[in-house]
Amino acid sequence: MRVFFGLELDANSALQIADWRDRQLACNGHTVPPVNFHITLAFVGPLRDPAIEQLCKSVDKWLARSEVSGGILNLDCLGYWAKPGIYWLGPTTWPKPLTQLSGKLRGLATAVGAKKDRKPFQPHITLYRRCTTAPPTPPQAPAIPMTYQHFALFESRQGKQGVSYHSLRDWDLAPAP
Repeated sequence: MRVFFGLELDANSALQIADWRDRQLACNGHTVPPVNFHITLAFVGPLRDPAIEQLCKSVDKWLARSEVSGGILNLDCLGYWAKPGIYWLGPTTWPKPLTQLSGKLRGLATAVGAKKDRKPFQPHITLYRRCTTAPPTPPQAPAIPMTYQHFALFESRQGKQGVSYHSLRDWDLAPAP
């Protein structure tokens, strides 16, 4: 299975982002459906069931000893990564505990055999894939709040309709301070 840890958006936030995108942006890439919106915390990659089970146990054990809180992100920043052709929406700043959560999940994944991810953590929601150029600056800048209160381990599945993401397991976060 190909898996990753991520923050799932609630339906209202996903629709708000899609509505803003559809009104403000025009891109030559593939539009990501709102049902696939998420923020990747840690890309794990392909793992077999026993390693996934061990990974989930490791997360359980770590969370039993640590308190990790949820929070709010202000999605107010757009970015474009030319090499993969991704146009994204994310926060200009984010809480330090979110970066720490990402780092810990990456470490736990590496401990069960996942390839080490060396990319710096940049929380983002992919709006378009396979863009050959960045879209022009939108007339209205985004300012969309997103509350996160849990994270999940997702499986990425390739199907006839494209990629879809399925939650295998989720974990609650403590209420934001």
